[in-house]
Amino acid sequence: MVDTMRVHTTASPAEFAERVGGFLEREPARNNVLLVHALDPNGVPPGQGDPVFSWVTDASGELVGAAFARLPYRMPLSEMPDDAARALAEHLVTVLPDLEGVAGAAQSAKVFAARWAELTGKTANSERDQWLMVCTKTTRPADAAGGPRMSTQDDLETVAEWFMAGMRDSGLPPEQIAQRARQLAGGQLAGNRQIVWEDEHGTPVGAAGWGLRIAGVVRPAGVFVSPDHRSGGYATLLLGEVTARALDNGADACVCTHFLKYESMLAVVERVGYRRLADFTEYRFS
Repeated sequence: MVDTMRVHTTASPAEFAERVGGFLEREPARNNVLLVHALDPNGVPPGQGDPVFSWVTDASGELVGAAFARLPYRMPLSEMPDDAARALAEHLVTVLPDLEGVAGAAQSAKVFAARWAELTGKTANSERDQWLMVCTKTTRPADAAGGPRMSTQDDLETVAEWFMAGMRDSGLPPEQIAQRARQLAGGQLAGNRQIVWEDEHGTPVGAAGWGLRIAGVVRPAGVFVSPDHRSGGYATLLLGEVTARALDNGADACVCTHFLKYESMLAVVERVGYRRLADFTEYRFS
């Protein structure tokens, strides 16, 4: 029953990592987003108010689920029992009543969204079905057009604009997209975790970065190709290069999220070597 579940919250990434890190690291690929929010110094996105880190324990005190929320973003949550997802909704509706939505393991997100709708009278719209995909081995093509170089400070404005364009369907307001894109691009650049791909003429055609290695897992982030160069296979080259670099440098696996509505991208991620790991769903509350 739901009343056997207890929800705990904190605004501190360090406390969340201490309480929940071991639980999340049991499935580091599935829980990479939550681990990033907890352990990456740039993992808490800019937003409104304090972040809300949550975890759920059952009647015996065993940890059974976790989540992270900050307005105006949709809340990622781990896989958890249905009763835990309902208990999480019942608690957060009193703490964060303006939550925009939820995203995560399909069943847990569905149960949370349904209970949220019951409690608030809002509609929970299933907006983006996703596959969480994982790659443990990739090869670089021998006939690549052009090649990669590390980004420099001179690239920051262009790369941030590219990342903004790549986030246009995120559901965030434009000013929030701009803020998040700049944080993402700037953090990758400062951490020496971003490349620009140049064609055979030395023209920058796209960029990609990657996150910190956390519990052996790295997430490529911000793969974007300039609209004028979309037919050159550069998305595959960019994703493949950052994936290869992460694996070469000791990562056990890389993960990415494939949104099912973008059918052309499935061929890209599969060519690199990514395979479906789990079904995720994203809901928007209105």
